[in-house]
Amino acid sequence: MSSPQGFNRKEVLHRIGTFFIIVGVGLLAFFLLSEAARQVAFEYFCWSVLLLVLGFMFRGQLKRSATPSGRFSLVKKLMPKAKKQAQEKK
Repeated sequence: MSSPQGFNRKEVLHRIGTFFIIVGVGLLAFFLLSEAARQVAFEYFCWSVLLLVLGFMFRGQLKRSATPSGRFSLVKKLMPKAKKQAQEKK
């Protein structure tokens, strides 16, 4: 059985990692709230750390290529000219 068209395993793992990070942050918030209420639920902290580590591991597997924004295109065009002029002066 083949995978559906447009299916990318790493993209799915990236999204699952994002989900784990969000749930991990939520559990960390519950842990902090339980500590403020002086009824510490240490399980929330353990699960949050576990999910955060898994989430960052899953998200780290996909390296997206960043498209240049073009914000400093003028500066980039001027830089090679400045280097050539500096070499000509020597």
